Amino acid sequence: MVYNSCYQLLTGQVNQSTGRANCKAAGGRIALISSAEEKGAVIKYVQDHGMYATMAWVDGTDAVTEGIWLTESGDVMSYTGFSDEEPNGMEWENCIVVHALVIDWTCNTSPFVNDTLCEL
Repeated sequence: MVYNSCYQLLTGQVNQSTGRANCKAAGGRIALISSAEEKGAVIKYVQDHGMYATMAWVDGTDAVTEGIWLTESGDVMSYTGFSDEEPNGMEWENCIVVHALVIDWTCNTSPFVNDTLCEL
């Protein structure tokens, strides 16, 4: 348990859409990080398990409307937690990754591949 949720890191370099499907197949959903405290707990968990270089998809996309971040269910995200440099206005960066090495969130584009953080 991390911050009242159970997470599983699915390794395997996939795009965010495939990561979402893999989380569902594992019995969960792509992780939705809802607060700074939860983000900190998740990043600490990832670091504590030696996964410093891990970049993992989490829920959130602005592919529909640039700058409007939506959850998998279509709701506007109440928390995004981006680093100071992000989002940087690049219209092709439409997905969120948690990156333990820089201890923050960054934007990434769905054709890129990463691991996926699931919430079970």
